[in-house]
Amino acid sequence: MQGAASAAGAHGFPVVLTSFVGRAGAVREVAALLEEYRLVTVTGPGGVGKTRLAGEVARQVAARFADGAWLAELAPVRDPARVPVVVAAALGVREQPGMPVAAAVARVLARRQLLVVLDNCEHVIGAAARLCAGLLAACDDLWVLATSREPLRVAGEARYRVAPLTLPAPGDPAGVGGAEAVRLFADRARQVDAGFCLDGQTGLLVAGLVARLDGMPLAIELAAARVEALAVTQLLDRIDDRFALLTEGDRGAADRQRSLAATVEWSYQLLDEQEQRVFRRVAVFPAGFTLEAAEAVAG
Repeated sequence: MQGAASAAGAHGFPVVLTSFVGRAGAVREVAALLEEYRLVTVTGPGGVGKTRLAGEVARQVAARFADGAWLAELAPVRDPARVPVVVAAALGVREQPGMPVAAAVARVLARRQLLVVLDNCEHVIGAAARLCAGLLAACDDLWVLATSREPLRVAGEARYRVAPLTLPAPGDPAGVGGAEAVRLFADRARQVDAGFCLDGQTGLLVAGLVARLDGMPLAIELAAARVEALAVTQLLDRIDDRFALLTEGDRGAADRQRSLAATVEWSYQLLDEQEQRVFRRVAVFPAGFTLEAAEAVAG
């Protein structure tokens, strides 16, 4: 386009070297939302696969937009005031003397038709929301697909909450291999151990393991990476200490995605003081809890 986006296709997205397992329905649903709404926010907890889903959707729908789909990665941003600067750089928009960066971006995008993916908005949520609202008001042919642990809460926003991967139905051994969570584990396990085989007994053990991990993709991938050193039975025996076990993820991944503890810490630091206090108090529950139970311990 004047510097920026003036070419169709997907731009700025990292090369994906692992297979995209499952989530075909989610891809279709988010793509359908983008036909109806100009701002779609993909939400969900850390490690559920928001970034990967948004990237897959963007690649599939990029051809709808004359000027393509563009990624602006906000995870490294520490100062919310730099959000417009980072987005401008991702789109190739040059800063104009005497003009706010957001205005310069709007001026260029007003002449384009494109999809902008704003990835990891949660820690700069206010700045990301203001930029989205301003750009969408100024640019009739702009669509935004955002990922965030919480909604942007901007007028016209459609929200899509990402669910965990599907788990095997209890008491259905024949269906184990078709569950998304099991398929992801098996795929990533074969990457570290070419001899890994999802036979009948192993399949049942994997089904139990991914259920203990609640179908969360990041946790499943971290567990599968351990297959090189630990059998699935050993993983199951150690899963109660998951924060010690699920470490040493992809060295090329962001720090918050290299261990389960880092992912939880990133989320915890996004909470205000009162929310952190509630979080600590509900940690007494070993599994899920009701609203009434949370109210009882949180005070």
